[in-house]
Amino acid sequence: MTYRLTQNAMRVSAPYQDEILKILLRYGRPMSLRQITHSCALTYHQVASCLLALKAKGYVRKVKVGVYEVTENAKLEELSPETQIKILKKKISELENLINTLLMRK
Repeated sequence: MTYRLTQNAMRVSAPYQDEILKILLRYGRPMSLRQITHSCALTYHQVASCLLALKAKGYVRKVKVGVYEVTENAKLEELSPETQIKILKKKISELENLINTLLMRK
């Protein structure tokens, strides 16, 4: 039963998995299913299906009930080039802000 559900989840949610990984990578911390749902335009059920499929692929792990985080297997290279660019631009901006904050303290 679980095997069939996992296979079905992988097939149905494939177009949305990239979005879920992008959200988890962007936030860089464990997130609840509800938090992920609020961060994207997907339903709770769609997010749950995506997380099930991503867990089966080894890209996310369950931290506790309803809370997931990205694993070491979910590398940035797994995402589309457009998504990679968006994430990297955001990270660069965060680092620039941190550097500016640290320089102002001196």
